[in-house]
Amino acid sequence: MTPHPDAEALAFLAEDLLDAGEERAVAAHVETCSPCAATLDELTGVSEILAATPAPELPSDLADLLDQRVADAARERAGHGIAAHAFAPAATGPEDPAAGATVTSLAGARRRRAFGLPKLLVAAAAGVFVVGGGTAVVNAVLSSGGGAGEVSAPLGTEEAPEEGDALPAYVPKLVTTGTVYSDDALPEQAAQTFDLAGDGSDPEHDPDSAGGQSHSTDQTVTFEVEQCSVRLERAYQNRVTLVDDAFYGGDAARAWIMFAPGDDRVDVFVVDPSCAQGGDAQRAVLARTALDAP
Repeated sequence: MTPHPDAEALAFLAEDLLDAGEERAVAAHVETCSPCAATLDELTGVSEILAATPAPELPSDLADLLDQRVADAARERAGHGIAAHAFAPAATGPEDPAAGATVTSLAGARRRRAFGLPKLLVAAAAGVFVVGGGTAVVNAVLSSGGGAGEVSAPLGTEEAPEEGDALPAYVPKLVTTGTVYSDDALPEQAAQTFDLAGDGSDPEHDPDSAGGQSHSTDQTVTFEVEQCSVRLERAYQNRVTLVDDAFYGGDAARAWIMFAPGDDRVDVFVVDPSCAQGGDAQRAVLARTALDAP
């Protein structure tokens, strides 16, 4: 019984990646085998669809690696020398089973299926990579020399640092006191808020023991507040540890009161929320004062 070429052989035929001898044998088999011809048509259709689709732009190193894997797979297939007559149509007439016919094993070729990656599948892998979540898929098919259960690390990444080497993420403490800050009373109001909420770095601070304002409420730090505090830190070289999402001025416009403790004082900035949109952080500062360090 004449063996059927597997899907990889048909895919390589569709992409002109077979050597001359195997290409003739597979093509001859397809001419006499309806199922294989249908599979080849489907693979060719996929190739045509992918060719008509704008190709996503891949990093140059990944594109080069994909090209290299395709070339290596084609050379490996040719090097193992699958016999040209393996897929040839069966000869007509009686056969003598004792005539010593050569039997070609396809087991070795099937074991190489995980390494081969025809160009039409490269295009599909590229689409998965760009759409998102496909990094592991691309890396899995590109893993060379690994076992069946091995997946290489994502391209462009390094091993995670030891736990002791990792830099801790830091965000300021965010509270809402409902205070309407004013120029005249800013130092006293800021001192009251700082005493009430703590400096933002002491999680065991008890606001009830501070006296003064009693309506401070801890909030989850928003992305905008975090971005503004980072820009302010870069501008003044002092880390913001506490933010009061409050109000400022006669019209009670929304403002962020940011506290940045230093060695001997606490810098206080009244900041317009537009600071989060970028630009010069200093231009977003509406007023500032300083408190004595506790």
